[in-house]
Amino acid sequence: MNFKKLWLAGAVALVATACTQSPEWTLLYYPEGQVKPSVADSSEFITGYYKTIEQCHAKGKGLIRLNGDAGDSYLCGYQCEASDKSLTCKNVVTAQE
Repeated sequence: MNFKKLWLAGAVALVATACTQSPEWTLLYYPEGQVKPSVADSSEFITGYYKTIEQCHAKGKGLIRLNGDAGDSYLCGYQCEASDKSLTCKNVVTAQE
């Protein structure tokens, strides 16, 4: 195998793995007036998926700021999985002040 073929195979493998990385953090956003359910019952409140906790917090704070409602809240869940209407997360981090 010559160098060009080896380099091309490595580049393809790198691109393939980069495209398959899944986000680690899930944003659960609760608008004011919504009864805040347990995390297991929060699948309808999923607002986005993020690579880092910092990105999740930034989006949660941004949504609160955009909606102009201090009564809104959010959580960031680590490695969450949804099945039917149930949601499980390995860890949940509350909103940063």
